Amino acid sequence: MKMKYKDTGFRAFYRHFIAVPMKENLKVALKDFPGAKDANCILTYGYIDREAGLTLEILAAGRETKKGFSFAEGNDSVSSKIRIGNVADDEVAFFDDEDGNLVARYTGKLEMLHGYDAQEEVEKTRSMTFLDASRDEKCIDDVLVYLMKDGLKPEGCWVRISGLGEHWIMGTLLNEPDQHFGYHNGDTIAFFVQEAEDKKVICYSDMNPSQKITEADLEDGSLLEAAVTAFNNERTEPHLIDILEILRDSYVWIPCNAVLSEEDQKYWDDIAQKLTDDPDADPTELIGKEFKTEGETRMIPDILQNGEAYFFPVFSTVEAMGEYGEHFSKVQRHMLEAITLAKNNEKVLAGIVLNAFTEPFVLDAKIWDIVENMKSRIEE
Repeated sequence: MKMKYKDTGFRAFYRHFIAVPMKENLKVALKDFPGAKDANCILTYGYIDREAGLTLEILAAGRETKKGFSFAEGNDSVSSKIRIGNVADDEVAFFDDEDGNLVARYTGKLEMLHGYDAQEEVEKTRSMTFLDASRDEKCIDDVLVYLMKDGLKPEGCWVRISGLGEHWIMGTLLNEPDQHFGYHNGDTIAFFVQEAEDKKVICYSDMNPSQKITEADLEDGSLLEAAVTAFNNERTEPHLIDILEILRDSYVWIPCNAVLSEEDQKYWDDIAQKLTDDPDADPTELIGKEFKTEGETRMIPDILQNGEAYFFPVFSTVEAMGEYGEHFSKVQRHMLEAITLAKNNEKVLAGIVLNAFTEPFVLDAKIWDIVENMKSRIEE
């Protein structure tokens, strides 16, 4: 079967074997492959280069005759590419390779392309056909997103998809907006998909500043807890953004295991040994006694496990820990610092869980960067 790129879309080319016709400007790309001198077509394999867009990796020189196609051996020592723009107007032939013959024959070159594999969330967005109208024709992961803010005109900016949430898509701004939205080229934003009245699907990002709050509003944790309740009752975009913005400005409590320095640990070990060895020793004498550490005490955050997933627990108040908190030391840190601690944890964490034992909210690890880049709602 032969078709043109403009008639098929990128999915017909992505991870498929394609024979493209030989053209004068492609001879240099094929010159290091066996059979190049007699070739009238080129066997390629389609993949996505996040920076350069849809690309065809050259696998072998080919010959097309009335009897069909034949392909020479490949060359795994060189990597030669054809950007889709060079063959977008040409009729190309597609091969299903149902018997796996082409995969087996050129497996070495195909293995090299795994370096271009995208993260799972990005890969999922490539199958979302409702995004196709917003995609760049060649750079598939780049979509046109309209930035929205009261008092400004909607402005379309290109955004490179970087992740996928339950209700939104994440991406990086690829150009500087002409208007003052508060976000700049290179910033991470969250955007949403909406169907307009004319059935046209658009991507948009609401950049209106939320209602300002004060540090006093956040002190007792009730504002954060109310935002979580509102979201759990009605999982809408505004409620989600409300949680993320309040969480970004909040101080949270972190349960920790206190690890004493060697000299301080020896001090307590000696006391414990004395109580063991001296039958007349009275442990109640230690009640109320002040102890000043000599070395540095390390506070190691606790980690919760759910199945095979690990979570970094934080709490809006000490009371929200319940009985669980009785087993730990407790430190209060700004949420942005808690995110840093979670990022540096030795375990690969699925997220940060707020108030795990009452009304929980999970901040997925893939959107930590979005929270970090959010503007503060604290009144200055």
